[in-house]
Amino acid sequence: MTLQIDSLAISTDEAQTHELEIDQLHEQVATLDADILSAIEHRTELVRRLAAATDNAAITTPSTTFDDLGSDGSAFSRMLARIASATR
Repeated sequence: MTLQIDSLAISTDEAQTHELEIDQLHEQVATLDADILSAIEHRTELVRRLAAATDNAAITTPSTTFDDLGSDGSAFSRMLARIASATR
């Protein structure tokens, strides 16, 4: 008995389309990463200026700002505070 499984194979066009979609997703992620890095750098500069203007060495993000991230929200907030204070 022979089983033919041609229906499971994908065509060359489908494979190329899939590769193109994957490449586009990688490009979008890279663009977002660059935007995020730029926003963090901008935020860091603002926090440092705020700390200097108020003589406050420990400006922090309100604890509920990143609650939508779940348990990682507080870790993210602490990470941003560490970045801002790292090279002050």
